[in-house]
Amino acid sequence: MLQFSVRRLLAALPILLGITVIAYFLTRTIPGDVVAVMLGTNADPQVAKLMRHNLHLDQPVVLGYFDWLSGVLRGDLGQSIRSGLPIGQDLAVRFGRTAQLTVAAMLLALALGIPVGMIAAVRRNRLTDQVISIVALLGISTPDFWLGTLLILTFSLQLGWLPPAGYAAPGDNLALFLKLLILPTLTLAFQIMGIIARFTRAAMLEVLGQDFVRTARAKGVTETRVLYRHALRNAMIPIVTVIGLNVGFLLGGTVIVETIFGWPGIGSLALTAINQRDYPVVQASVMLFALTFTVVNLIVDLLYGVIDVRIRYA
Repeated sequence: MLQFSVRRLLAALPILLGITVIAYFLTRTIPGDVVAVMLGTNADPQVAKLMRHNLHLDQPVVLGYFDWLSGVLRGDLGQSIRSGLPIGQDLAVRFGRTAQLTVAAMLLALALGIPVGMIAAVRRNRLTDQVISIVALLGISTPDFWLGTLLILTFSLQLGWLPPAGYAAPGDNLALFLKLLILPTLTLAFQIMGIIARFTRAAMLEVLGQDFVRTARAKGVTETRVLYRHALRNAMIPIVTVIGLNVGFLLGGTVIVETIFGWPGIGSLALTAINQRDYPVVQASVMLFALTFTVVNLIVDLLYGVIDVRIRYA
């Protein structure tokens, strides 16, 4: 397994390198000039020229890319154009907050999606199955920005049960942190829950029709043991795959959700950096998203061998 992990990481290096190229050159296509944004359109041309030189924006794009890449390989993500502070420390703090939101949303989606999908499979073509399918389809079809706004209007402004936006560190005020976590978690989890429920239903339907399930029932094994011990475990491969893929979608969804709920994570940081033309912050954020998605995919591949003992890593 160790050799397989090393090979997978080495195979991911060209992909990560390609992402650095895309991230760097696409940020340079963002309309507008960061110097003009910072100094205004009526700034002294000499001052603007000097600032552009200090920010290394006057050098050729290709040369700037290799300078930035050499810094990344040394562990230096550069400095923010707007604040002048190192990016790495702020990015680590922000990513931790995004991880809190992403993990909470995924746990909620799993806790609801898998049991609901199993119920739909067991009660196939019945009213329960139809209701679950409709709710799952609504979850998949509902945009995050609309659902988040609706939750704020309902539970914050009208009912007054939960705060509408903000962030509190769990170490400072755990109760407030949990209250602030509820609405963005629901917003992110609703769509993923629908996807997981539909995949669980499809996977369970395929497994429940196989011979080993009928044999287990014929031997007198309880229905609960048949569903969880035999059927669900054999249906977990496609479910784990879709979970791994949706981690990437969750990270992408945090850009919108964190902005709506004022959650100071990496998503809101990246969006602010795009609006301010803070190129190094955008590039570092994209790289961190890509690296996280690569690691998650590796973990999913390793889980295959844990779920199904027939899988061996050569």
